[in-house]
Amino acid sequence: MTAPQTSPLPPAPLSSDPGSVFDEKAFTFLESLEPHRQELQAQADWIDDAVGEVANSAASAAQSAASAAQSAAAADDAAQAAEAAVPAVLDGLRRSVEAASGGKMTVFYTANGQPSYFVRVPKFLCEDIAPGGELGTGVHEAFIFDGQEDAEIWIGAYQASIVNGEAVSQPGVAPAVNINYDQARAACQAAGAGFDMMTIWDWAAIALWCMANGIQPRGNTNHGRHHDNRWETGTRQDNGVPGDTSGVGNTLTGSGPAQWRHDGTMSGISDLVGNVWEWLSGMKIVDARVFLSPDNSIPDESGYSDTLFDLPSNRVWSTMDTTGASEALKRALIVPKGVDDPSGYLLMNLTGERLPMRGGDRYQSGNGGLAAMRLYGARTDSFNGYGFRLRYRIQ
Repeated sequence: MTAPQTSPLPPAPLSSDPGSVFDEKAFTFLESLEPHRQELQAQADWIDDAVGEVANSAASAAQSAASAAQSAAAADDAAQAAEAAVPAVLDGLRRSVEAASGGKMTVFYTANGQPSYFVRVPKFLCEDIAPGGELGTGVHEAFIFDGQEDAEIWIGAYQASIVNGEAVSQPGVAPAVNINYDQARAACQAAGAGFDMMTIWDWAAIALWCMANGIQPRGNTNHGRHHDNRWETGTRQDNGVPGDTSGVGNTLTGSGPAQWRHDGTMSGISDLVGNVWEWLSGMKIVDARVFLSPDNSIPDESGYSDTLFDLPSNRVWSTMDTTGASEALKRALIVPKGVDDPSGYLLMNLTGERLPMRGGDRYQSGNGGLAAMRLYGARTDSFNGYGFRLRYRIQ
């Protein structure tokens, strides 16, 4: 882009010029002013255009710089996210666990980077696990969160232990005990986003799936062994002899045989029956009246629904009279559905607020089982047979 040129002005008249010369110079000078003005205007226009181009270039450069900075920041964020995701998604431990289990088991990491093992339970319809219609129809509530369906639930493969203030699901360790309801749930939530305590709906989904598939897992119901199948043993945490009532007869998590897993394989959920009772959220009773979370989102307890159903006193769980019980209570496995019900004993305190535990502990013998339910102690109670289990929801 070349700047316009300006012609030189003719000589202006001088006061010393004779009159005729002065007049001629003045006339010529005046005639040349208009073309010169136009030339000057062209130069001014050129300068304006040049300045505009420079300004546009500067603005474009600034915008490009801003975009580059934004892209760099996004790239940095992505790099940090990728770095954070490496232990949770790409590490060798997770890949090996998924490969060994055929994708049934995986590893999620706590806020402090501790590994926790979880088993996937795929979504199912109530009519598929109870084709006789005992549970009604539709997706089971375990897979519904605030009205939205998930494709699966992830349940801790092992009863929980507590490491550095976080609940974890890990094999071969002593389960956490002597912990009350609120402490157990707080330890689960301390593990980070997505972690929480297992719910009554989670337990029901697993137990109903087991029964539909003809499986009733056994477990440590006699101080390190099963009370009937006494050759089925786990590793006692005190290294004691299975069956010996002295010492601490709880077994290390997952140390029992495949028959102690929910699906009969070593990739299943272990120790649902026996070892330690497991606190569950999503349900409570007040003076025997059942209050239940409408789905698996674990609302504040004030959001539990009054089922208008009162549980009876102590008895074999499957013998409970279910007159007046809703389908929801059957789907939550709070009351039996009347067909292929799991074994276990109902232990009740009919006064005050009581929070649920399920499965039984090492003392239970034949009273333990998938249906075993303890609604006896207060939320502040703790004991060496009270434990809990994690669940995880992908955020």
